[in-house]
Amino acid sequence: MHGSDLIADLAIVLLVASVTGLIFRAMRQPTVLGYLFAGLIVGPYIPIPIFADFERTHALSELGVVLVMFAVGLELQIKRLVQVLPTAGATALIEVAALFGAGFGVARALGWDSTAAIFLGAAIAISSTMVVSKVFEDMDVAQEIRDHVMSVLVLQDVLAIVLATILTTLAAGSELSAGEVGGVVGTLAAVLAGVLVIGLLVVPRVVRIVAETGSDELLTVVAVGLCFALAYGAHLLHYSVALGAFFAGMLVAESGIGDRIEHHVQPLRDVFAAIFFVAIGMSVDPRLAIDHIGVSLIVFVVVIAAQLLSVSIAGVLSGMGLRRSVTSGLALGQVGEFGFILAAIGTTAGLAPASLSPVIVTVAVLTAFTTPLALKAAPAIIAAIDHALPNRVQEVLSVYESWFAHMRKADTSSSLRRAILVLTAEGAAIAGIVLGSTLGFAQLVRFAREHGIPERWSSLVVWVVAALVAMIPFVGFLRASRALGAELAARVFNDESPRLRRLMVVAVQLLVLLAIGLPFAVAVAPVIGAWLFQGLAIATIVLGSILWRRAGESVPLIRSSAEKLVDVVGRAKGSAPPRAASDSWLDEVEAVTLSRGASAIGQTLAGLDLRAKTGATVIAIRRGDDHRRPTGTEHLEEGDVLAVCGDATSLELAKELLR
Repeated sequence: MHGSDLIADLAIVLLVASVTGLIFRAMRQPTVLGYLFAGLIVGPYIPIPIFADFERTHALSELGVVLVMFAVGLELQIKRLVQVLPTAGATALIEVAALFGAGFGVARALGWDSTAAIFLGAAIAISSTMVVSKVFEDMDVAQEIRDHVMSVLVLQDVLAIVLATILTTLAAGSELSAGEVGGVVGTLAAVLAGVLVIGLLVVPRVVRIVAETGSDELLTVVAVGLCFALAYGAHLLHYSVALGAFFAGMLVAESGIGDRIEHHVQPLRDVFAAIFFVAIGMSVDPRLAIDHIGVSLIVFVVVIAAQLLSVSIAGVLSGMGLRRSVTSGLALGQVGEFGFILAAIGTTAGLAPASLSPVIVTVAVLTAFTTPLALKAAPAIIAAIDHALPNRVQEVLSVYESWFAHMRKADTSSSLRRAILVLTAEGAAIAGIVLGSTLGFAQLVRFAREHGIPERWSSLVVWVVAALVAMIPFVGFLRASRALGAELAARVFNDESPRLRRLMVVAVQLLVLLAIGLPFAVAVAPVIGAWLFQGLAIATIVLGSILWRRAGESVPLIRSSAEKLVDVVGRAKGSAPPRAASDSWLDEVEAVTLSRGASAIGQTLAGLDLRAKTGATVIAIRRGDDHRRPTGTEHLEEGDVLAVCGDATSLELAKELLR
């Protein structure tokens, strides 16, 4: 690589990106869209006499991936990651499994064989950290949504490494075994744990020592050097450089001066992030994109719809609330960088059709365009979904969110930790049995024949024995999920609220079922068919119907508690009500009195669109000596006392909107 050639490429790429970025900025669109368009201009496929070398530009774009992930790590410290890990973990598992299953199903419907379908499912299952980071930078997105989405993306990258390792083994013609899969996961977990333990002992101390010199220049050089060192270390271990850079950012942030370092790294990150998006645009061959546009559009629609649905359901069940869950689903609606890698593994080995790579690239570019547009339209989309929901669902969702907000404030008890450990152990046992019997099916059948089982019965015997053995941990899993739900409910409700307790128990059971059951059902579907997935669907429908009935039973109790709250506030003329005799979840319900001059006076709740805009819900209104059930159509009056339910952020937004 000649230095002059590299300089020429940088000049062409950055100047064209500057022009297109300014144009899109003037059109009030995110600059990332301009960078993608610049890639089409300087790429090898459109006959415009402005060219940049694709290989050199792609090599430079890797620096953008490393620096962006480093910046993400600087913002998402270990403590914050641990706080959002339960919610983000459930969301990542459900989302990756749902996208993998959707991609697999689409490929089979298009006539692809099972192996090719696996590669399509894997390629669309991972979202783009680069796209999301850049869009978040250009748009005003709440911090709790940023933390949640970025945590999901980090966990997706970990799952992508496992997928890449498994698919590489498959592409090499080797047979997968349960031991091999377990070895991949175990090795990755050990490496990450080792990096965290050793890194926490070394990196923060080194960064603080350098910071004491007072030289910002030296501090920046050391921090970026650590970033690339861990990225290269991950590469040597055959893992993603992005994952290494992210952990470098988290470790540097533990020094307590992450904001200071981020300020100095940001200009360098922005330059190479722009190059990354130009490189993505350069990889699009319009002719191939047009040849396969039908398949690309189908996959595009599946990615957008499946991401929105899976992330929203997982977020709502995890207590994120409708507003934040839907926004997260819209933010994650794209195909990421790992999709190119996973698609290339399949096409290079001849296990997937050559059309897979152009389809994935086309979908990645389309979703990079639609992600910022979708986030801009998020308020309207949330309002439409909210208005379409039945009243009982609207009320219960907001109260359910407040329950989780209250629960997160409590200390973790030993019984809760025990329930989680048992749940994890039983889930791992079920996974081991299912994966072991699936991947070792041929050997087990041969073993059965060698021990006197007739050939026509050997396969059936293997499945029956595996099912009976799996039933033991499965029963324990059901008990543990119920115990977990009961423990969480006990943190929120007193003994006088059995119906509300049962509602939360069923919701937690459904969340656990989807977070653990869906990934395994999808994972074994290519081998044993969809029967496990169908069983999971039946169980989900059953639990969903129970949850629907429990929600209907809970609405009168919720309204009654809210009416008591506003009654106390109304009689006390605005003073805070006593909580001793009430359920602790009422701490997340605030009584708001509409004083003279409040902007909400004379308006309706439907006109204010309070729930969609803030995530909070008015569950009771006291006017004089009367209680009113909010319908959304009544006009609010001076002196009304409103029981508003939601987490702290939602309540603040609601009070600002009302007052």
